[in-house]
Amino acid sequence: MKTLLNPIIRLHEKTSNFTAQKIGPLVFNFGTDNKPWGLSTAMLKQFPEGSLGKVVGEFLYKNRMEPIAGAESHDLYHVLFDYSTSFKDEIGLQFFLRGNGKKSIASFLTSIGAWVVLPFSYNYLKSSYEKGKNCIDISQLNLRELLYKDFESVKQELFSKVSSTQLKSHVE
Repeated sequence: MKTLLNPIIRLHEKTSNFTAQKIGPLVFNFGTDNKPWGLSTAMLKQFPEGSLGKVVGEFLYKNRMEPIAGAESHDLYHVLFDYSTSFKDEIGLQFFLRGNGKKSIASFLTSIGAWVVLPFSYNYLKSSYEKGKNCIDISQLNLRELLYKDFESVKQELFSKVSSTQLKSHVE
């Protein structure tokens, strides 16, 4: 049965990916009051080896992307929480953020729309939501200050409620 659905699912994902590429920038720029960091992919690639900034720069370079001004934290979320730029992972990331307490319009609408566009991904979306619940509250972190920190250390501390005091010293 699943084999018969595979071509339909692939077509559905390709159509959804195309739609997300057209709508995504509009969603990021709608109502944001975040100040742009003024960093390009090339600049991020110059960060020290092993730093969060360097990893983000490599991620953006590999995906042929530049940071979206005012939404740079979104790129950090991709690398910190292991989400690719595929349509399914973009939605998974939104579920992660909802689990972590984010209550934006974009996050809410994405969560509702996900059930329409990814009806077979319940377990994946639920696990993304739970993963967000198990992470420290990222809304209070000044992620730009973490760019020079060791990537693996930051990632580990995000899921260690006990040792998160070091990260919390970087609140906005």
